[in-house]
Amino acid sequence: NFFFPFPEIVCDPLLDYNIWSSLKPINASGKVDPEERLILAVTRVDSHSFFWNVAPGAEAAVGSFVSLLAAAQALQVAPGAQGLPKNVLFIFFQGETFDYIGSSRLVFDMEQEKFPLRLENIGAFLELGQVSLRNNSVLWMHTDPISRRNESVDSQVQHLLAVLRASSSSGISLQEPEHSQPLPPSSFQRFLRSRNIPGVVLSDHQVEFQNRYYQSIYDTAENIGMSYPEGLSPEERLEFVTDTAKALTEVGTLLARALFTLAGGTGSTESIQADNKTVTRLLYGFLLNSNNSWFQSVIKPDQKGILGPFPQHYVAVSSPTNTTQLLQAVLANLTGSRLNLSREQCQDPGKTPGMQPELFEYRWVQGARAGNSSARLPGCVRSGARLSPALSPAFELRRWDSREFSTWTESRWKDIRARIFLVASRELELLTLSLGVLVLLLSLLCTFLINAKASLLFGIPAPPSPSGY
Repeated sequence: NFFFPFPEIVCDPLLDYNIWSSLKPINASGKVDPEERLILAVTRVDSHSFFWNVAPGAEAAVGSFVSLLAAAQALQVAPGAQGLPKNVLFIFFQGETFDYIGSSRLVFDMEQEKFPLRLENIGAFLELGQVSLRNNSVLWMHTDPISRRNESVDSQVQHLLAVLRASSSSGISLQEPEHSQPLPPSSFQRFLRSRNIPGVVLSDHQVEFQNRYYQSIYDTAENIGMSYPEGLSPEERLEFVTDTAKALTEVGTLLARALFTLAGGTGSTESIQADNKTVTRLLYGFLLNSNNSWFQSVIKPDQKGILGPFPQHYVAVSSPTNTTQLLQAVLANLTGSRLNLSREQCQDPGKTPGMQPELFEYRWVQGARAGNSSARLPGCVRSGARLSPALSPAFELRRWDSREFSTWTESRWKDIRARIFLVASRELELLTLSLGVLVLLLSLLCTFLINAKASLLFGIPAPPSPSGY
């Protein structure tokens, strides 16, 4: 613009990163074979409320992604998991609150071949919706009635439902709503817009949400029934297994067993079990206080600033957010392995033969404290936990009027400043007024006297008197 060569920016797009990891390593810079079929297990990470940056999201998001983290850990250590015929991909979507930013971008990247997978590589899709407020231990298996009109897709969905029923334990009752009922709000919908995929969305509601505080500041730990005995220290609360943790452990176990079978596993899955200690630590860390001993041990030394009380899960405009960084660190800890490498080797694995940096991420973490000492035992963790962009394709395509992709932004605002003045006492006000009047009177008196004696004071000659003739 000629008149405004440097226009002022008034808003920024909402953006962050999706977190993904696979059971067996995937070349992040390559492409999966077109004939290969993977099982996707996904959920959302972010939440929202009426108040800026106050988004606890206990039922809306945290319960779900904690269950998926527990399932990823359980499947990773399951006997024979690395030899399964099919791979499993775990994805944690960011920005789903705002018209599915994360899933929209991932589908776009798959279509544009900017991601290792294509849509054709998806063999089955399992999504965890809101699962923390189960009524009578019931989980509902939602499917898409439109895509199931295709006989091939319907038969695969029926197989998915059968596997889930066979994987359930006595603590979970699986039910299916009417076949004509549409899907609840879910990331799966964004994939179905591009391709018919067999999939199931697990949730704790049949029709209406169980969550009375959806997208509210009150969707806190108390909303999902987390409670602790009185008198526990922060470390004791971190380790105390609540009833909520036990319930979500059952969800993680169900998902891990189902994924094992869907990936081609045979035989009994009774030995596959999510860890309730892990679940209770995750709930405490992501809902109450992320600045705890376990989270401190899994982050990098330069990430200390992301820890703190009352974690929030708003997607924001600066990335990666604290939640994203923490979740990647925790996922790497739960699914990765610790290697005997120096800090230099860990931070630059390409220089060490056999490290395969195209298949793995390497993280130098702080480690746990050495006994009662303040010193830590740092180390190198190798995992497949990676990030992919969660920015709406509309901004990359510069299509601000897009009806296909969301264009959510956050306004910029300048710092609000104010000057505060103290109100004087009544006595001081009267004193100030009196002194002002006195100074005024003295000024008038001095001006009159100086004017009257000007000729004497300044040597000004007196005006001549009139002459007489």
